[in-house]
Amino acid sequence: MPPKILLFTPVVPNAMLLSVVAAICLLLGVAAAPENLTSTTTAPVIPKNHRPVEEVEVLQPAGGGLAIVMPISTPATLQFKKSSSSGTDPCHPDNHVVLRDETLRSFNQPIDEEHGALCDQDLDPGWYQFQSLAGTTIPTGCPAVNHCGTKYPIWLRGEMPKIEEGIINSQGCVHVDEDCCGHTMPILLKNCTDFVVYFLQPTPACDMAYCAGHMVPCPLGLESDTGFTPCQFLVQLVDVKISVDLNKANGIEIRCQAEIEQVKALETVVVEVDWLDRGIVVHQQKYMPAEQQYAVIPRKSWKLGQTLQCRARVRHISINTFTPQVLSDEFFAGIKILSPNPMQLIEGGDPVELEFTSTLPVGCIRDNCCIQLQVSVVYPEKTYFCPTGEPLDRLGVTDCLWNVCKEDWNETHGIPFRVRFDNLYHGNQELEIELRTHTVEHKDWAEYTMPKQQVHVLGVDVSEKCVSSSMIHTFDGLVYSHELRGNFLLYKNNLHEVHVDYQPCHYRKMCNCAVRVQAKYSAFVADYCKKGYLQVWSESTNSDDTLQDITIIQQNEGRSYKLVFPSGTTVVIGPYLSFVNVHVFATDMGRTSGLCGSFDRDSSNDLDLPNGAGSACKYQPRASCEAFSRHWRVGEYQLVEVTENGQIDRSDDEEGLYCACRSPFGDHLQPAASNMSLTFLEHESTNVIKKRSDDDIIACESSQCFHKNGIEMSEEYLKFTASEFFTVKDLLETKHDILLQPYEKIQVDHSADWSIHNAKTFCQNYVANSLAAQQCDYVAQMKVNDRIAECASDVHITNDSSWAAVALNNLKYDCKTEIYRNLSLWEETHDGKIVPPSDLLSSLCINNCSGAGVCKNGVCVCSGGYTGSDCSINQNLPPVISDLTMNPCDVQETSCKYVVVSGPKFAENMDLRCGIEVFVVKDRDHTAISQGVAYSAAEFLSFQAVICTIPTLPVHSVGKHFNKDSTRALVKVSVCYGKQCSDPLELWVIDSRCWHCNLESPCEPKLHGPCFYYNPYYTEPATKENKTR
Repeated sequence: MPPKILLFTPVVPNAMLLSVVAAICLLLGVAAAPENLTSTTTAPVIPKNHRPVEEVEVLQPAGGGLAIVMPISTPATLQFKKSSSSGTDPCHPDNHVVLRDETLRSFNQPIDEEHGALCDQDLDPGWYQFQSLAGTTIPTGCPAVNHCGTKYPIWLRGEMPKIEEGIINSQGCVHVDEDCCGHTMPILLKNCTDFVVYFLQPTPACDMAYCAGHMVPCPLGLESDTGFTPCQFLVQLVDVKISVDLNKANGIEIRCQAEIEQVKALETVVVEVDWLDRGIVVHQQKYMPAEQQYAVIPRKSWKLGQTLQCRARVRHISINTFTPQVLSDEFFAGIKILSPNPMQLIEGGDPVELEFTSTLPVGCIRDNCCIQLQVSVVYPEKTYFCPTGEPLDRLGVTDCLWNVCKEDWNETHGIPFRVRFDNLYHGNQELEIELRTHTVEHKDWAEYTMPKQQVHVLGVDVSEKCVSSSMIHTFDGLVYSHELRGNFLLYKNNLHEVHVDYQPCHYRKMCNCAVRVQAKYSAFVADYCKKGYLQVWSESTNSDDTLQDITIIQQNEGRSYKLVFPSGTTVVIGPYLSFVNVHVFATDMGRTSGLCGSFDRDSSNDLDLPNGAGSACKYQPRASCEAFSRHWRVGEYQLVEVTENGQIDRSDDEEGLYCACRSPFGDHLQPAASNMSLTFLEHESTNVIKKRSDDDIIACESSQCFHKNGIEMSEEYLKFTASEFFTVKDLLETKHDILLQPYEKIQVDHSADWSIHNAKTFCQNYVANSLAAQQCDYVAQMKVNDRIAECASDVHITNDSSWAAVALNNLKYDCKTEIYRNLSLWEETHDGKIVPPSDLLSSLCINNCSGAGVCKNGVCVCSGGYTGSDCSINQNLPPVISDLTMNPCDVQETSCKYVVVSGPKFAENMDLRCGIEVFVVKDRDHTAISQGVAYSAAEFLSFQAVICTIPTLPVHSVGKHFNKDSTRALVKVSVCYGKQCSDPLELWVIDSRCWHCNLESPCEPKLHGPCFYYNPYYTEPATKENKTR
């Protein structure tokens, strides 16, 4: 701290002092000099080293407004005016000197570096008036050291006099160091109404001067009408906006930009920015608009998914005056979902897009200019699980990965979701869609998960079916008798058709003798009448025989079949063709025709003829309507005319991939309850259509809760079997007198003939009182009384109680089908999974597992030594075979490298194999010489047919033969369970160019024919020329 400064009044002679006092008294009209004008005997000591004075910042009221600021202007040249002798009133202009524009004397003015400190040491004693924009009066408060333009400012201790007080004595205080009144000086003053005049004397030393006024010039960037304080900060903050762009490193920049108007000097303002997340400040910063246009929030201060705002105010660079704060609009940083929440999708309806856009740009990192969004469907804790243990995939999309790229990041993107028809009913579903980024190179986008989007799936309830059994049940509920034989159109919807060949049989007036299920490219045929056992094959209906558009599912080891059209309509062919069910799909509504009637939920038009011809007959339950039946007769597997108003083919080829995109992040999406046996419960699945290399990427896969309960068969395979095992003669040959014997047997003590009454009573007890019927009684679409009537009729006609077991099995099949389709019947497990009811399914196994197994979830788990879908096959006993297809087998018609072996009952088993013993038959004496027995795995075709492979024989060569022994062969075929083999059946393999064979007599050679190079029986055919000779 510098030493304390001691100020002294100058030393003058007493006589001179008295003269000065006398002059003052004369001017003031008083008799004596003021009491405070005393003399001192010491001289002032002026300090040499003054510490610099820091600028003083004047605080501004909250909210902005006017402010007193630090001066930087230079005072005008002082103009002194000598006092006049005219009059004695110092207020008179002639009696005082006006000090003009001395703004550096302002209370708030520090020493001006350019002009240096003011000094009034040379000031003439006399009356003075101050006139400047800084003010006109000496301040009555203590200024700071180094202010008022000098080092030691002089201020007035006391108050301003009133007008009527006239001239008064006062005291001037000199601020020295820390003492506001370190030295005093006498001052006279008078209030002249509009101004004040002061009698001042020169200061005893330099760097000491009188203060005058409080105002200072407005700093750069501030304004007032006078150019002096009070000044205004007229800058206006019009708007604050958030914008985004990429920096030089292709990283994301989020910017806050203030829109400023009425700026006089841009370099004098600074923008103060607060970044907020939900009203909480997360980062503060400022920027100079003269140097940059915006503020950038650091990457570490924000994260994807935040909703940011920036709040700004503009402040003068050197003082604490600022504009009111302005808040920007909210800015969501990330992927913004635009679709309504929740979204609503209807089963089978048009796709609904999940719309979104990015609010942030995407840059290029090492030539990768896109980020990937991974789509996943989030299932609720309580969700439906199919019999396979997989969740019910109702919501699908064409791919699980979607790109957002540099060129389209700010566009509206759409991911189309759809709900395909699933043949289920009574169940809506609440799901969620989740999007998350999957990117390694774009660090700004890493590990970003968007808020879940809720989806409400509305199911379309379609549970109707048409049944062709002893009666025909239309889609809309009519039941009538069909009594005409021949081929009839049961169901039609554009290119999808079901034909039934009705023929009388021993157990019904009219039986389903054969069924043809036909689509655009292929057809499936099931025939029971030609051979007395079920034969199935596939045919092409198009020139390209590789196309397949019917899903073929073999059930219960070939006892029944399920066929699924591309539209979703399902056809079920029951055991022995005892029933044919057509389960309609939503796409069938208002589009069907045939014996099943029009599916429109209006039974009054079910018997109407097409083209507005009206009803064929008046409906009477279970009565025939011959006119209606006759109208739908068609030729032998003949296509009826295709109408333009056809059904929509919703095959995957036309709609693209269908990806369930299940979320891999939910532990609850594990296979359903472990007590569910999946042995025979396969499901319809696209499997993995698109495989990803990364484990955390969802593969494009989906499953439908489509209860196959069997094995999907290839149409190519069935076409192959048709070409191998059926000749034209076989296909045209029909035997309607075959006596069907059910393999189900019932022990009944009933020796008399079955009257219709006895049969009905028996069926009531056997079918209706069964556990299966009792538990299925509440299941929709279950008509137990229809099954009892059908059972009684079949037992009465055949006099065989076994048909009651067939009826019960059919009831179980129907019940199981409805359970898997009716979601309202499913039950919740202890872990929240909603699955088909286990207890109910465990009463629905066919034949009650033959007493040799346990029924578990509708599937028989066989005891040791037993196998088959109903556990009826004892593997310790050899199988029984009854027939060989195409015997004799002609190598000129088929390859004869395979043979179908039929029998009453086979089981698909790992130990199922064929025994083939080949004999070479000598020409001269027809001696058969065994070449040994070879065993190979049998191919299971159905529970009544297996395929055995014939080893390559000389007869298989269709060229010229070198001896007769190579033109035919005898093969004995047997079927085995391990080492337990059936009795063999003989199969002749011949070349029909050389032999004429039948099973009743030995083969006879064809003496005329080009079969051999050496043929002693061969004679050249007679020509016209030879005959003449």
